Amino acid sequence: MVKAISEQMSARQPYVSSIPLGAQGFTTGAIFCSDGRFADQVDDFLHNGLGLPGYDRLAVAGGPACFAGHFLAYREEEGAVSHLKFLSRLHGLTRLILISHEGCGFYRDFLRVREFDLIQKQYEDLVRAARRVREAAGHLEIEAHFARIVDGTVQFEQIAV
Repeated sequence: MVKAISEQMSARQPYVSSIPLGAQGFTTGAIFCSDGRFADQVDDFLHNGLGLPGYDRLAVAGGPACFAGHFLAYREEEGAVSHLKFLSRLHGLTRLILISHEGCGFYRDFLRVREFDLIQKQYEDLVRAARRVREAAGHLEIEAHFARIVDGTVQFEQIAV
């Protein structure tokens, strides 16, 4: 079995990215949902909307919801706090961007939030998440954004936390 896998791996040519390795020294982190429908738009927003040349990322189902104190997501929260503390210490983070998005399956399916309450719950959770992050890493400057779908585009609006 191991030999067969080894032969398959060596039969493929490695893919070489044309993008050079990023520089060290990014001091901003971003936590957002792992929903791939929003991946390119989140990168575009962080690079071009906020002018970040690079950033550390933590993409997890529900994004900042993992810091909002949901009983069902307790293990995710503890893991996310551990990752945030690690990245903050190792990379000297000073700023953290929290991003939630409209139509999040984590809220609908895992947390079972009703459609009518969904956006309000996500706004509240951004505030809760910011509070939890301050408890875990009080030195971070925190900002929150909500990605809204408007006429087939994704628009990012800042939320006061």
